[in-house]
Amino acid sequence: MRIRIALSAALAALCFTTAAMTLLGSTPAVSASSKGHHRAPSNHDAVLSNSKLAAFATPTTVAPAPAKTPVATPAPPVTVPPPPPAPVPVPVATDATTVDTNDWMCIRIHESGDRYNDPSEPSGAYGILLSTWQSFGYSGWPYEAAPAVQDALALRLYSMYGFHPWSSRYACGL
Repeated sequence: MRIRIALSAALAALCFTTAAMTLLGSTPAVSASSKGHHRAPSNHDAVLSNSKLAAFATPTTVAPAPAKTPVATPAPPVTVPPPPPAPVPVPVATDATTVDTNDWMCIRIHESGDRYNDPSEPSGAYGILLSTWQSFGYSGWPYEAAPAVQDALALRLYSMYGFHPWSSRYACGL
């Protein structure tokens, strides 16, 4: 209870001090401008007209602040990412394009045991006859040629006849 009384007294003293400072800081121009409002004269006007309290005796009207119009901020431009590039088609390994397939492996195994340069297999990895080898302009024996040359001729024969030149095609299910 004592704390409430002390706080009330402190608040009253603060209000009194604020009012006194405001009155002492008042100027005649403020007092004169406050008389510009029209109101009915009262008995208090005569007492307050010459005092510093005159500014408080006349009611003043405060105009309401104009409503602020919200300012529309432009939305940032929407950037659409470019579409991803089209996937690069991966070439499909087929018997016509490469000898690295199971079908060609089967042919090589049945024709030469998958040996390219074995003198005991003079026809090379694909069992190519010497007459066929020479008809395509090659000299020497097929087994003497590099594996890439033997592979190239096998693919060339396949492009012309399929697997028909190889009798092992039946064993490979071709």
